[in-house]
Parts: sequence; C-alpha cells; structure tokens
Amino acid sequence: MTVSEHELHAFIDGELDKNRTAEIAEVVAGDAALAARVAAFRADKERLGQIYAALDARPLPTEWLRQIATHNRLDRSLSRRRALTGTLAALAASLFVILGAWFVFDANNTAGGDAIIAEALAARSDSLKPQQVLDVAALDPAENRNQALTSALGMTLKVPDMSKVGYQLASMRVYSGVPGGKAVELRYRGGDDQVFTLYLRHPSSAARVDLLQRDNLRICIWQDDVVGTVMVGQMSAGEMARAASAAYAGLNL
Repeated sequence: MTVSEHELHAFIDGELDKNRTAEIAEVVAGDAALAARVAAFRADKERLGQIYAALDARPLPTEWLRQIATHNRLDRSLSRRRALTGTLAALAASLFVILGAWFVFDANNTAGGDAIIAEALAARSDSLKPQQVLDVAALDPAENRNQALTSALGMTLKVPDMSKVGYQLASMRVYSGVPGGKAVELRYRGGDDQVFTLYLRHPSSAARVDLLQRDNLRICIWQDDVVGTVMVGQMSAGEMARAASAAYAGLNL
C-alpha cells in the first residue's frame, strides 16, 4: 500500500477517517523506516509545543483587548485565545506550532482581507497574469533572490527557505496593478509535486491571522501593518501550520 506525503502528515495530525487511519497504522507498523519518520515528525511537533508553551501564560496586550471590545470580531472566548508577545508574528508563531488551537482575528472589515485572498488564488491558478517571471536558477545565491523580492515590493524581505518542511522554490512572479503597487508570488514544489504558494504585497486591511479551507485547499492569511501574506497549499491543517510558521519566520530572518 502506498502512503503519500500528504496522507502521512494527515495521519500524524489525526485528520483521516478511522478506516484509512487503521490502514496506514498497519503500514507504519510493518515499515521501520516509515515508523522512524512518523516518530521524528511527532517528536518535532512535541518539541515545538514545548518551546512555545510558555507564551500561553502571557496576557493579551491592552490595545488588542481594546480592538476586540470595539469590533467584537473574535469568534472564540478568551479562554481559547492564545497569548502574544506584542507583535503579530510572535502571536501567530505560537498559535500555529501548537496545533489544534485555531485563532481568527479580524480587527476591521474583511473586505480587504478577502481581496488579497482572491488575488492569491488567481495568481496560483494563473488567471492573474504576472508582469514578470523571474528566473530562480539565475538568482543564485539566495541573496540575489532576496534583493529581487525587496526591489519588487519596496520593503526589506527575504525569500523563505522552505526545505525543512519539504518544499523548494520553483518560481518568482511579479504582479502589478494591485493595492500597494506590486505583488510577488513565491511558488514552491514539494514531494508528490505538491505546490505551496506564498503571495505577498502591501496590506490593504487591518492586521489579521486566519486559517481557512476552500475546496481542497488550505489557506493562511497572515497580515500585519507591513506585509500582507497569503499562503495556499493542498495539505492538512498540521502541514499548513508548519509551512506558515516557517514561511513567515523566513521572510523576516
């Protein structure tokens, strides 16, 4: 029986039905190498939870509490909200590595956030045509790719290295005529020819962290006051959590 990379992560994250879970468990039990991979993934998940667990004790900043009270847009109680360190990046990092605690924050109207999601999906499906497609192979070493991204968007960013979560950069596409001037899609490919896209531009709505699912796609919008980021992939929630954390952290290292 063949177990794809996607199914393996879904198995680890407990997202398969009982029958498929039992089938894969039997395969894992009979394959020492596969069992070792499962154990390693689970160990990584546990270590990340331990690293960020201390953030749970920190209170929400006063300004965020004020916005919550004003807009009343949180759809979970305070007991289910996760703490943050004072920046959106630190908040989302702690949320996404501690899998299963899904947080939605939308401080203003969602129209701007939905617009950037629509753009990201259009870019991924190639219905939004790029102004320029950059030759990734020619942009080596990594510093050249970073400079190209910084130049296109007019902000200092780095192209995330996604190799630790199984993805390699395949293309960089530049789009014009979007809010903020230009946008860039970073397209990565992983095992089983899975595609993970990272769509970046200046934000046009309030700070927001949101995890969505549309058809067979997981979508993460991760927006602060500097950059709007939409990540899209056909993957489990756990895979998206790991990929989103790696991508956002890699942009700012």
